[in-house]
Amino acid sequence: MVNYEKHIYELETLGFTIIENVYSQPLIKELKQQLDAALLDDMKMFSDKQGKNPDLIVDLSIHHPIFIQSLDNEIVLELCSKVLGENCTLYSFTSTILKPKIKNAVHNLHVDTNKHIPGYLTGVVMTVALDDFTEQNGATYYLPGSQNSQTVPTEETFTKYSQTTARKAGDVLFFNPRVYHRAGNNDSDKIRYGMTFYATRSFFKPRFDFPRMIPKESLIGLSDRLMTFLGFNSRVPDSLDTYYLPAEKRTYKA
Repeated sequence: MVNYEKHIYELETLGFTIIENVYSQPLIKELKQQLDAALLDDMKMFSDKQGKNPDLIVDLSIHHPIFIQSLDNEIVLELCSKVLGENCTLYSFTSTILKPKIKNAVHNLHVDTNKHIPGYLTGVVMTVALDDFTEQNGATYYLPGSQNSQTVPTEETFTKYSQTTARKAGDVLFFNPRVYHRAGNNDSDKIRYGMTFYATRSFFKPRFDFPRMIPKESLIGLSDRLMTFLGFNSRVPDSLDTYYLPAEKRTYKA
């Protein structure tokens, strides 16, 4: 039984919270295998594009259906609904991969949004651990309470007060996109795998037009609640004919 009140309190005060055992181990194993395959496919499709990062999948929704299916998770959708409203939507869905002995942008101190409305949460970022996240393989460090500040903390302050977020495969870290954080160093000899998705309030524009981008075969059997989360019920009409359709015909059923 998930104590949502506890996790929402931690999200509001610390800026982050961890819910354990959100995903089963068999699903974690399959997601990790498909993530490896998706990395190769993504490079085949976009290697000629300027700025393509070989270690980052900018949008997992176009790849194997299991990625979209993994979002149809009661705990994930319930927490998002409780803090962002029941019509909250997906903003982005990316890979989170940290190779051994390599430094990149995620090691720099940063926030995930420049929007700052004091006392108002605009979104929640969720990182699914597909491996155990440990201090040795680069578990992310977060500075508790820093989501309330518009001032970048000094290196001294961050080093002194930040907390590592080590956790087991299948656990999910939820965090305020305004909390200051950075990846630790992966000093192991293995790649550390994860997925990150970002949910926002329904009136925020998502990074991608997911209803147009997601392959139809990935939508089969999804819950109505997830279809709302993917933005199918908050689309802008593309014509006046669409505008004048009755409500039941403007929403999408898989």
